[in-house]
Amino acid sequence: MPGLQMAAWIAAGLVGLFLLLWIGNWCAKHRGRVGERMVAAQLRRFARKHGGKVCSNVYLPLYTGTCEIDHLLFGSFGVLVVETKHVGGEISGNGSQLRQVLGSKTHQLYNPQLQNKTHVDNVRHHLRKAGLERIPVQGLVVFSNPRAVLHTQAGIPLSRLQDTLCRLPDARQPWKQAYAALRAVQVRNPLRQLWHDWKPHRKKR
Repeated sequence: MPGLQMAAWIAAGLVGLFLLLWIGNWCAKHRGRVGERMVAAQLRRFARKHGGKVCSNVYLPLYTGTCEIDHLLFGSFGVLVVETKHVGGEISGNGSQLRQVLGSKTHQLYNPQLQNKTHVDNVRHHLRKAGLERIPVQGLVVFSNPRAVLHTQAGIPLSRLQDTLCRLPDARQPWKQAYAALRAVQVRNPLRQLWHDWKPHRKKR
C-alpha cells in the first residue's frame, strides 16, 4: 500500500509539473504569437493570390532535438523560411547582437537573421534527404510590431512584406513536393514540442 501511495504522489507531481510548464510556456509565447498571426495573415493572402501554401509554427528535427520555424511559405519560387519578431523600439546594428532602444532603456537583441539561418539550413537538409536539393530555400525576417523603427538590414517591417513577396523570382519549382517532404518529417509530439519551448538555452523572442 505505501508503494502505491508513493507511485500516486509521483504521478500527481509529474502531472502538476507538466501543467506548470505548459501554462508558463503558453504565457511566454502568447506575446510572440500576436506578431506571428499578423505575418501569417499576410502570407496566406499572398498564397491565395499567387498560388502556394503556408505552414505556421512548424517543428522540424534538428540533431537530437527540434527547431521551431514560425512560417514556411511554398510557391513557384521554392520555399521561404520566415522568422517573426514582435518587438518595438528603435532597432539598429547588423552584427550578432542588435541594439534595441525602448525609451530610456537599451537592450541587446540576438540577430534574428542568424537564428533564421539555422532554420534555413535545416529545411535544406531535409529537402536534400528527400532528393529535392535543387529547390531554392530563402530566409526572411519580419518585424511585425508597428512601433518598431528599423535602422538595420536584419529584417523588414510588416508593411513591406507583400512587396517583398511579389519580388520573389519565379523559379517554376515543384513546391508541392517540398511541402509534402517537410510535412512528412514534421515533429507533432506535444511533449517534444513542449521541451523545445521550455528548454533553458532557447533564445527568446
